[in-house]
Formats: sequence, C-alpha cells, structure tokens
Amino acid sequence: MRRIACLFWIVALLITVVACERQQEKRALDEVTVQLKWVHQAQFAGMYVAQEKGYYNQEGIQVNFLEGGQGIDNAQAVISGRAQFAVTTPEDVLISRSRGAPLQAIAAIYRRSAVVFQAMADSHITRPQDFPGKTVAPGGEGGAVRDFEFQFYALVRKLGLDLSKIKVVPYDSKYTAFIKGDVDVTAAFSTGGLIFLRQEGLKLNLIWPSDYGIHFYSDTLVTTDETIKEKSGLVTRFLRATLKGWQDAIQNYEEAVAITLKYARVKDPQFQTAMMESLLPLVHTGEDHIGWMKPEVWQGMYDILLEEKILNTPFEVNQAYTMRFLEDVYGGVTK
Repeated sequence: MRRIACLFWIVALLITVVACERQQEKRALDEVTVQLKWVHQAQFAGMYVAQEKGYYNQEGIQVNFLEGGQGIDNAQAVISGRAQFAVTTPEDVLISRSRGAPLQAIAAIYRRSAVVFQAMADSHITRPQDFPGKTVAPGGEGGAVRDFEFQFYALVRKLGLDLSKIKVVPYDSKYTAFIKGDVDVTAAFSTGGLIFLRQEGLKLNLIWPSDYGIHFYSDTLVTTDETIKEKSGLVTRFLRATLKGWQDAIQNYEEAVAITLKYARVKDPQFQTAMMESLLPLVHTGEDHIGWMKPEVWQGMYDILLEEKILNTPFEVNQAYTMRFLEDVYGGVTK
C-alpha cells in the first residue's frame, strides 16, 4: 500500500510539474506586432500560413498583425515601437536610414518587384520611350505606392526621357481615369491592380522596369537596430517561422489561399488565387533561398535613390540591411 501511495504521489507530482511547465511555456511567448504593407490579402500568405500552422508559437512567439494601406507609414510604425517588425519597401528602409532612423532589412520576401506600368493594348504604348506626350499616373498618394514613383523616375532618368513632355498625375488605386481613357499609362502592382484590370476585361500592354535595368526588391521584412542588438534570438526565431510559412505557401499555394481567406478583406477565392499565382515567381525566383538578399541589388537601389536626390544624406548601404539572420536560418550559404 505504501508503494502504491508513493507511486500515486510521484505521478501526481509529475502531472503538476508538467502542468506548471506548460503554463510557463504559454506565459513565455514573446508577443510581437507586425505592420503589414497593405490590408489582409494573399500578398502576406506566408505569414498567415506560419500563424495558422503554429510556426510562430513553436518558436515561442505570439504574432499580431496590423493592416497597412494608403497614408500608413510602415517604416514609422517600427521606428516608433508600435510594431517590432514590418513589411515595407526597400526604398522606405533606405530613405529612413538616410534620415538617421535605425531601420534594417532582415529579408527580401519579394525578390523581384511587383511594379508594372500598363497601357491599353490599342494605345501603341509598349515601352517607356512612348511616354512623352502622354499622361502617366506613377504615384503621389504616398505610403504604400511610393515605389511606383521611384521606379518611374528611375526609368525616365536612365533612358534620358524628357520629363517636361510627360504629363505626370497622381496614381488612382481605382483606375477610374485610366479606364475612361483620361490617363494613358498607370502604375500598378502585378499582384493587385493588374489582376483587377484584367478581371474588368481590359487588354493591356505591360512595361516592366526590370526589363530596362531597374532592379528593386519589393516586400521586405524590417526591424530596428535596437531589436537586432538586444533581441537577436527573437529576430532569428521570427524570421525562421516566417520563411517556413512562405516555403509552405509556395509548395501548396491552394492551401495558402484557403488560409488567407480567413484573414482577407476581400473574400473572393478567385481574386486571392490570382494574386497568389502572380506573386509566386516574385518570391520563389529559382535562385538562392526565399528571402535571400544580394549586396549588388541593394547598391543598385541605393544608387538610384541617391541620383534622384531622394536620400537626405549619403551613407554606407550595408547599414540598411543585414544577412546575419538569413545566414542563421539557412546555415550561412546560398542555395
């Protein structure tokens, strides 16, 4: 009887210890906020997959998402401490850094830019050299569409176009003037506006800045110098879970769309699927690893912004990004 009683108390003690450990594990989750570049949609599918499959929790992290949109400064959300991480443009990182803000990129999720310029198929506008004498809507609403402007002016400068002969007007996210014919060329994201216009039945000519040597990353994960210095382990864990989510999303994008629909503002499977299909080659380029960054691409983006006098103060471009955490996740080697 004593042995049975002793065994009973040992089992009870073990149960108590395990329960306490589980409670401590729950309490030990690091809560972080991620500022998204836009509203909930397939653009961020990898992060939703990581959340729904428990990859963040497995890394001891509880993630909250903040939607972005017009007028929301994604970089400032991190700089101010409202969020610990953000999805923003590399341009935002470089501009913030030139202003003395302690912002660094830790991964480039979209390793090819989603920016494309569109003209009606019957307009005879097929290249940037056709822009003079036309009305072009490349940006102007700020926030999430500044990359339209930067790449437009980079094209103009690189190709030696006469800007005075191009009527530049603000970008309209509803494309009303473009559809009516009052705007000849509009900027758009291949993952959003292009899909919308094609669903409207429009036949379009597409002009890709990358075809003319303008190479930009797009959606980029960023954090602050302070977080990197004081919470490097958290950064590694967050990035590992995020990249794992993106890897799953690439391998099974139909599942990723189904997960995205739990979050998305637009509950349209067809639209979200089209967005997912359009972003796949931007994220999974077939070279290196998902999220991997190259010094020459950062240098190229920096040089363009410096030439356009967008950067307040010159600085060493390697201050704007770090490979440290990608190397931790991937073992320090490219694919």
